[in-house]
Parts: sequence; C-alpha cells; structure tokens
Amino acid sequence: MIDPPTAQPEAPERKVELDQAVEFAIQLLVEEAHLVGWTRIEFLTAVLDAANYRLSVLEEERELEADNP
Repeated sequence: MIDPPTAQPEAPERKVELDQAVEFAIQLLVEEAHLVGWTRIEFLTAVLDAANYRLSVLEEERELEADNP
C-alpha cells in the first residue's frame, strides 16, 4: 500500500514523497471507514488521536534510551 522512498534522506523530495503516500493511504482509509458507517470527521479524529499516542510512545522510548545509554 505504501511504496518505499526513492529519494535520499537529505533530499527535499523525500518529504513530498512521504506526504503524498500518507495522504493517499489516509484517503483510502477514510473512504473505507465511511462506507462501513463511520463519519469522516470521527474517523480522522481517531487517526489524529492514534498518531498523537504513537508520537508520545516514541518520545517516551527516546527519553528512556537517553537515560540508559
């Protein structure tokens, strides 16, 4: 569903590639969720909540790694 990057990590095109891949994936998920009965707003809100949670977990892991080198 998501293609691997073609640009090097330092290349500005890499962010554009990723943004397009994420937008496409989310668009597909939103439409699938809507077809089975979820509203687009409630689904996207849940996506934001899940993304925020995943970011907080990553931050906690990073802090733990920094405290325990």
